[in-house]
Amino acid sequence: MRKKNKASSFFVQYIAFPLASLVVFMIVLIGTHGGAEDVADVVPKEVAQVISKESLKTLSPEVIEEKDLTINKDLQEYISHTACRYKVDFATVVIMDAHTGDILALYGTDEKGTDSSLCLNAYLAASLFKVVTATAAIDYGGITGDSVFTYNGRAHTLYKEQLVSKKNRWTRKVTLKKAFASSNNVVFAKIGSQHLGEGPLLLAVLKMGFWKSPLDDCECTPSTIFMPESEYNLAELASGFNRRTRISPVHAAQIVSAMINEGAMVTPRITNNRSTEYINAMSTDAAKEIKCMMAQTIRSGTVSKTFRSSRRDRVLKHLCLGAKSGSINGNDPEGRRNWFVGFAQHRSTGEAIAVACLIIRDDYYRIEADTLAKKIIRHYFSKPVEVASKS
Repeated sequence: MRKKNKASSFFVQYIAFPLASLVVFMIVLIGTHGGAEDVADVVPKEVAQVISKESLKTLSPEVIEEKDLTINKDLQEYISHTACRYKVDFATVVIMDAHTGDILALYGTDEKGTDSSLCLNAYLAASLFKVVTATAAIDYGGITGDSVFTYNGRAHTLYKEQLVSKKNRWTRKVTLKKAFASSNNVVFAKIGSQHLGEGPLLLAVLKMGFWKSPLDDCECTPSTIFMPESEYNLAELASGFNRRTRISPVHAAQIVSAMINEGAMVTPRITNNRSTEYINAMSTDAAKEIKCMMAQTIRSGTVSKTFRSSRRDRVLKHLCLGAKSGSINGNDPEGRRNWFVGFAQHRSTGEAIAVACLIIRDDYYRIEADTLAKKIIRHYFSKPVEVASKS
């Protein structure tokens, strides 16, 4: 078994992975959305100005004006004031226009104070990776949101014995949609290790922009995964239950935009006067399925308690909402990584934002990522709805 695992690892690292990279590069090159009719005055990447992380530490109104940033000053200020009000020790928040890619807010803070450049680093992804696994399952595994899976034991643990296929009186059944909404580690681990394998997962990873910066006009750390060397490693990767897969908040928001754009991720941008570009990340069917799964997470999943009153709220009741949460302990800084990524789309106007919020909390936290995200979404859509006048 050990020799088989080593041989499999060698094949993936030195044959399958480079081949998959080449295939995905060609797919993305040929299938990128946004033709001449959609994009004007494209800025060549080789001459485009790249803003340093250092220069974005403090996003004052003067810096926003000087660098011609896409930042919404009111939204940026609201997030800053809310984080201070709840005495958040460490947070990163990215709000992006899901259609244009404009980064509307880029807020970060740690023990040293406000530092928006923290949003450009990569952090433990935890269960956010389940979005990638779900995409691979739908696009390459013939699985749908209504596909049924079985599991034994607790849903939020991951032991080797839980990967053994067995049925007894304690075995439970659950659909992929419900497993996603409840962040079931065992089901996603079994999907990755028993139904998909390394190839489809790696292909989905590459199409969704891992290992490359999500920004062309600013320095941003690429999101990364680890190469599995055993079946259990593969299960850890697929479920997100590991301390090696990392993702940046900017990239997390970019992935969410694919659910709004029928499978095409918009390329984030932080400077004005740049073209809108899209990258094919998944099929339209996968985008629709995962959008429904994220909506169920809001209604009856891991963040449903926070959004319970949304249907009666004068602002939120007009929005289509979706989310994926994630949590895992980590170091540097020490604490519980608490993620919320999601979308909010106005049902009448179609206006949509992608949200990525990470809070690292200790035992004395005052607010969690889903609550902060809800406040931000509500504030953003509280502005008067603009209706085009008839000519």
